[in-house]
Amino acid sequence: MNFETIFAGAVVVVVTVIAAIGAATQVHRYLPTSDRRENNDVAGVAFAIVGVLYAILLTFVTLSVWEDNDAAVDSARAEARAVVEVRRYAATLPGPQNAALSGLAERYVDIVAREEWPRMAAGGQVGPAGGAVLDEMWRDVDAVVAAGEPGVGRQAEARTTLRELGQARDARLAAVDAGLPGVVWLALLVGAVIALGNTLLFGVKGIVEYLSIVAILSAMSALMLYAVYELEYPYQRSERVTAEVFLDAVGTLTGQ
Repeated sequence: MNFETIFAGAVVVVVTVIAAIGAATQVHRYLPTSDRRENNDVAGVAFAIVGVLYAILLTFVTLSVWEDNDAAVDSARAEARAVVEVRRYAATLPGPQNAALSGLAERYVDIVAREEWPRMAAGGQVGPAGGAVLDEMWRDVDAVVAAGEPGVGRQAEARTTLRELGQARDARLAAVDAGLPGVVWLALLVGAVIALGNTLLFGVKGIVEYLSIVAILSAMSALMLYAVYELEYPYQRSERVTAEVFLDAVGTLTGQ
């Protein structure tokens, strides 16, 4: 977590708390505590129902985007592992074939890190270069004339590796714009307003206690919604999965 994320989150929370306290102050001004206390039983039941439903929704969405973020990291590492395995297979081939396949693997890493990742971070679509290199690797592996059972086995493993590489690549590209549906965001925002609005109707003895409850609930809601926002797109925003995850995996597996 960087300073930018912390600062932006703090601003969101502070602004939300100020707005909620402002609304609570107006409610307290025009609707005295004695009048609100008469509705505490009804408001309590409504808050319990709304609060539970909203908590379930918010928890589900938060876990969903968190798991998607973790899946993006796993996908990047799987893609890196597959590229390294292709290079290792290339090392078992004769000179020209070794050089060609190794060169394609290195070119693929360069395209993913230098071209595709910046475009994903910007929310755009990647170009066809990476897919074209993957197709070339398939052609080179298929063109190998395997010698003996060990060679046939290594070639079969290389094909399996290329399939895994393609699957990891597809998963990465599919996650670029796989954000939450608009209806989910609508439910989250409207649900937060309803839950906080219901809190304003409680009759609490003392203005300080009343405003403190409103501030705490509004701060928690804002913080959770901000976390969902930051994690919604795995390759975008300040908490995105960066190309370093992919490159570090390549470096670790190759011992560099």
